Amino acid sequence: SKELSAKVLMRPDFIGRVKMAYMAAKEIPALAQKLFCYCGCDYTDEHTSLLDCYTCDHSVDCDYCKGEIMMAFKMNRKGASVAEIQKAIDLNWGPHYPFYEQPSDAIKKYWKKRLWAPGAGPTKFEHPNETKPIIDPFTGTSDSKSKPMSKKGDCCGGKKKSKESK
Repeated sequence: SKELSAKVLMRPDFIGRVKMAYMAAKEIPALAQKLFCYCGCDYTDEHTSLLDCYTCDHSVDCDYCKGEIMMAFKMNRKGASVAEIQKAIDLNWGPHYPFYEQPSDAIKKYWKKRLWAPGAGPTKFEHPNETKPIIDPFTGTSDSKSKPMSKKGDCCGGKKKSKESK
């Protein structure tokens, strides 16, 4: 919708992958609102969906956010359903979510309403697995050494601080 698209931040200094990601979010804001971002911003920034990552400059430094929106954008272009896109994102980034021990209310709400596997928690394929490779939607490659976050619990490589540590 135009209202959701208008919420997506666009700045003239955005270039490269950052610009591509924000442009993708502007194209598919209603879809982005139906996706969960697994970087930990549900805790650090109180985000409830992937769209929230694009209404501010959060995604500039976050490989999860950029990767998720590009995967969604490409799949949407190929005609994938919302359920198929949710599943692909959940299975690619879900195993790397840093807060499974204490999931936020935002992810609990997402789990209940998502289309491919609604329920009270993650599927067995989404449980923490630091060795699972992450597919890079920009290149289509996967790397078992790829770790978008520098250490467990660091959103955006430690650039964002949680509300408790401020």
